[in-house]
Amino acid sequence: MSEVATSTRERILDVCLRLFNESGPAAVTTAEIARTAGINEGNLYYYFKKKEDILEALFEVFEAALNEVANAPQDAGGGSEAGLAYLQRWFRLMWAWRFFYRDGAAIKRTAPGLRARTVKLADRGQADIKRALKQMVESGLLAATDEELERLVVNAWIISSYWLDYLDTRHNIGRVNRDHLEWGFAQVLSLFLPYTRPGMSAASPVSRRKSPPGQ
Repeated sequence: MSEVATSTRERILDVCLRLFNESGPAAVTTAEIARTAGINEGNLYYYFKKKEDILEALFEVFEAALNEVANAPQDAGGGSEAGLAYLQRWFRLMWAWRFFYRDGAAIKRTAPGLRARTVKLADRGQADIKRALKQMVESGLLAATDEELERLVVNAWIISSYWLDYLDTRHNIGRVNRDHLEWGFAQVLSLFLPYTRPGMSAASPVSRRKSPPGQ
């Protein structure tokens, strides 16, 4: 495939990721995708015959991003800063690809071939996060049972997946910036603070984010 074709294909995928995150794959039409990507709809079909093909291509990119986060070296002796950095990388990943977590039912209808793969990858992601949290328990940064860790992971997943919707419906924030992302991570981290050992909360950004950015 030529460099121009590769560039156009990547632009289409970038556009689809943004539109799917904003509205969900079921609500986004191929006409909207083509218009936003700056191409005609016929040209879109040259790269992707149907929306299912787009979802499968996006999933490949998502899977690679998840593997990169999951396989990043973890410094078990790095203290609270290392633990927070690892959790933040997961939050950013979940937030960047939130439609895969949020719109599972629509994805299964549109791309049934991804049904088993999305479940497997989500399970793997949650297992990796739980493993990291258990390491924090073993290193004395957290004091939580396995049952408590399970609830923490699920609640963090919910906040991460729906954070943009919250910003839009509660605060009417249309364009999200880095401050909004950090604010979201602070909300996720606040779930863990009741289980932290001394020293963990001091490194937390929660104390620095009391209200929405700009307020």
